[in-house]
Amino acid sequence: MAQLNTKVKFYLEDKGKDFSVEQLNFELRDDSNGNGNYIDVWNVDGVDKPTDEQLSAFETQADDWEANLPNSVDLKASAKAKLIAGEALTEDEANTIVL
Repeated sequence: MAQLNTKVKFYLEDKGKDFSVEQLNFELRDDSNGNGNYIDVWNVDGVDKPTDEQLSAFETQADDWEANLPNSVDLKASAKAKLIAGEALTEDEANTIVL
């Protein structure tokens, strides 16, 4: 089962938004009550807060994307080395730091 953050990423991209820009405009929360994460704050301009059904539509796509992510430990190490050297990060390296 895909992470909520990943499903939100695909929902926003489907609505024409850039996830890396919009991730500051919503907040996920987990109340540690066994119900998992949910969207607590939604301030994405021009896009309605998604319903559970809308997010479920992206489950397969999000699962596939997560399954094909490069190893996050390797990406973080690569990102750190590039930042120290003043080099640009790939999108995957940047996402590992931000996601």
